[in-house]
Amino acid sequence: MRFGRRPLFFLAVAVISLLLLPPTPSDFRWVNLTMAGIALFWFVLLGIEEVQGDRLTSDETAHLSATSTNEREERP
Repeated sequence: MRFGRRPLFFLAVAVISLLLLPPTPSDFRWVNLTMAGIALFWFVLLGIEEVQGDRLTSDETAHLSATSTNEREERP
């Protein structure tokens, strides 16, 4: 299973936000945690979308190839 660029971008944003947590002043650490949470949320959603898209594409391809094979057999 391969992830595209969009989910990996948000994963990188989450990792960078968490890496910047120690040097961030304590008053603003909530910003890093919030950004990491939002980035992980989008990473998960976009990853699910890509997995579902791959699954639907392969199912549709199998269905279309079966349909076209049946149509070829029925035509004289």
